[in-house]
Amino acid sequence: GAACVSTPCILRSGMRSTCMMADSSHKDPAAVARLAALFATSIPTLGIASMAEPGLQASSRDAISGVISGAVSVSSTLVAEASLADQIWYELNRPPVTLNPFEVSPVGYVFVAMYASYLGWQIFRPASEAEIEIEAKRQAAAEEAARSSVGFLQEAAAEENAKVLPSGLVYTQLSEGTGAMPTASQTVKVHYEGKLADGTVFDSSIRRGEPTEFKVEQVIQGWQEGLQLMREGGKARLTIPASLAYGSYGSRTIPGNAALQFEVELLEVRDEGFKLPF
Repeated sequence: GAACVSTPCILRSGMRSTCMMADSSHKDPAAVARLAALFATSIPTLGIASMAEPGLQASSRDAISGVISGAVSVSSTLVAEASLADQIWYELNRPPVTLNPFEVSPVGYVFVAMYASYLGWQIFRPASEAEIEIEAKRQAAAEEAARSSVGFLQEAAAEENAKVLPSGLVYTQLSEGTGAMPTASQTVKVHYEGKLADGTVFDSSIRRGEPTEFKVEQVIQGWQEGLQLMREGGKARLTIPASLAYGSYGSRTIPGNAALQFEVELLEVRDEGFKLPF
């Protein structure tokens, strides 16, 4: 009857008595009472697991109980997974480092570990073939520059008006200025051109068409010594050994161990401003 659709007659043969009770409840008040008692005792245990009405088959009760237990287990798992997902999302959105109070989040520790690993790899990793080749070329250029620098410095020292300072700097005055002599803390404006021993021009403010300004104490040692021997308005040639220039390693355009020669015109001396020439 209609009552079997809304009552547990889907529990197949094990629930026939329930269906019969439901079907007969339209006519028998006692059946209605028994059916109500059955549901009342089964609801506290999720409606199925504690059914003990005579006529129910044990296998049906066990099967339904298992289904409900599985559903409860899945529900608990989903709740736990949702809680874990919320925690992960919270950690990912926290600042890696909090200063007040100082705290490093788990994500922050991951960043630190990854950066430390990266630095370690950069320091201790074996050199690549390209790096080995570049280093070999650099060393060869430095050896060649060291050999050519010896004669280069000797030729400069033999020029007229040349002075060889105790540091090894060769200072040759080309024209005498009439202004002030700069100190290490002052700023100067100069025109200059720098050459290697083979005559290669590696830097020139003259070619750029614009003088350069910088503080004397901020440039290579050979420039510092030479500029403080000049007067404003004068010109000089500075032949600088590698030890007073860029040393054994050199720079992007200058090989290691290279002696350098600069022709310098001192245009202005003042007590303000700062700009590196290179």
